[in-house]
Amino acid sequence: MNSPLEQSSTVIFSEPSCLSRSQLHLHQKPPPLSPYLLSRLRDYEHRHKRCDPLSEPFQRDSRELDRVKKKNADSASDCRYIVFTPFAGMGNRMLALSSAFLYALLTDRVLLVDFDPSMRGLFCEPFHNSTWLLPQEFTFMDRVKSREFKEVFSLGNLLKNQNQNQNQKLALDLSTEYNDYDKLFYRDETQELVKNVPWLVLKSNQYFLPYLFLLPCFRTELDQLFPDKEIVFHHLARYLFNPSNQAWGRITRFYDAYLARAEQRIGLQIRVLDPENYPPSFILPHILRCIQDESRILPRLQRNEATTSRIGTSKAVFIASLFTEFYSELKDMYWTRPIADGEETASVAVYRASHERNQESYSNSHNMNALVDIYLLSMCDFLVTTQVSTFGYVAFGLAGVSPWFLKDPRDYERNPSEPACHRAVSPEPCFQFHPTDYDPIAALHRGAAGPAPVIMYCEDAIWGFKLANMMSF
Repeated sequence: MNSPLEQSSTVIFSEPSCLSRSQLHLHQKPPPLSPYLLSRLRDYEHRHKRCDPLSEPFQRDSRELDRVKKKNADSASDCRYIVFTPFAGMGNRMLALSSAFLYALLTDRVLLVDFDPSMRGLFCEPFHNSTWLLPQEFTFMDRVKSREFKEVFSLGNLLKNQNQNQNQKLALDLSTEYNDYDKLFYRDETQELVKNVPWLVLKSNQYFLPYLFLLPCFRTELDQLFPDKEIVFHHLARYLFNPSNQAWGRITRFYDAYLARAEQRIGLQIRVLDPENYPPSFILPHILRCIQDESRILPRLQRNEATTSRIGTSKAVFIASLFTEFYSELKDMYWTRPIADGEETASVAVYRASHERNQESYSNSHNMNALVDIYLLSMCDFLVTTQVSTFGYVAFGLAGVSPWFLKDPRDYERNPSEPACHRAVSPEPCFQFHPTDYDPIAALHRGAAGPAPVIMYCEDAIWGFKLANMMSF
C-alpha cells in the first residue's frame, strides 16, 4: 500500500529502492495535502526531472557558469537553480533544507544539494526518476567555498554597494551568521532583483520559511498552498525526507522490538547545553516535575520500593539524549518503584537507541544515529523536548504533535517554583534569528495596515517567530 501522497498521483516510486516512502504513513498518519499543493508538487517534480544534474540542460548551464555575466540566451536553458549546502547539526540541516525547498517551489527553481560525506546515504532521493545530488565532479562548488566567491557574488555585498545585478550567480547567506545587508533578502524588491538570476547558492542553518509568509509577493500563493499554517513543516518534511533503507531498517527494527506493542509512546528529547554548571543531576528533578506533575504524561511513583504491582496501560518511553544518565535514572525508577496511590495504573518501560556522548555533526555514523533518534521520536504519541532545540523541532514537526517544552535550566535556578515545562500550541518550528528591523506583531499592535501576519512569538524563544493560524500576543 502506498502513502496518501503517492496514491494521489499516477507516478509511483519503486518500493524496494526506498521502503520508507511506502511504509512511513503506517507509523505517522499525515493530514491530507491541499489539492493545490499536490498539483504544485507534481509541477515541481516535472521541472526537477527536466533540469536535474543528469539532464542535458544542467550540463549546458554548468558550462555557462564560467561566464561572469548573465546567461547567453542562445546557449543556456530556461532552468534556474538553488544550490544548497547544509551545515551544523541534523536538526538545523533538515529545517534549512525544507525552507530552501519551499523557496524553490515558490520561485520555479530546481533545488540541488551539495551533501558532504556526513550526509551521504541518510535519505532517499525525494523526486521521481531524478536526483537532487550535485555530482562530485561539479567543480563549481570548490569555487563557491572560497572567500573570493563570497565577496564577489554575495547578495549582501551587492546591496551594500548599491550595484546593479549583472551576475548569473549570487550567494545568499541566510544563516545565523548573516549581516544586515544579507537580511535584505526578505524584501519584495530584493526578490525582484534575484528572480532572473540562473544560479543562487544558498547557505543556511535555520528554519527561515516563516518570513516568506510576510512577503506580499509570496503571500497569496502560500495561502493557497497551506490553508493550515500550523503544519507547514510537517507537510514539507513528510514529502521531502524519506530515510534510506539502511536508516529505515534501523528505525523499524527498534520500533517493532520495543515500542510497537505499547499502548502509549512517550518521547523525551533532552539537550544539555552547559553540563558543567547544569549537569543531568540538576535537570532530572525538573524533568520529573514536568512529566509527572504538570503534563501528567507519566504516573508518579512511591518513594520506597514495594513488592506489590498493578498492571495497567503499557507505556514505552523513548529517550534521545547524549547523556546516558537520564535513561539510567528513569529506567531504574520505573523498574524498582511502584506507581503511587491515586495514580493511573501503568507499566512503564524506558528505552534508548543511540549511545553517543558528544555531538559530531560531520560524522556520517553520528548523523545516522541522529536521524534514527529523530524518526523514533516522531513515532511517539506525546513529546517532551528541550526548548530552542532544532533537533526537537524536527522530531515534533515530523510527528505533527504539539510538544511540551522543557525550560532552560537557568530558569529553574531563577524561579524554582515556576512550571518546569509548558505546552506549544502547534508543531511548527521557530524561526529564531529573523530580521529585527521589522516586527509584524508589534506593527499590528500599532494598528498598521495590511494583511494580518500569520505568525506568533515562539513559546520557547520569545524573540523568534513561528507560523500560526491565529494571531497570538
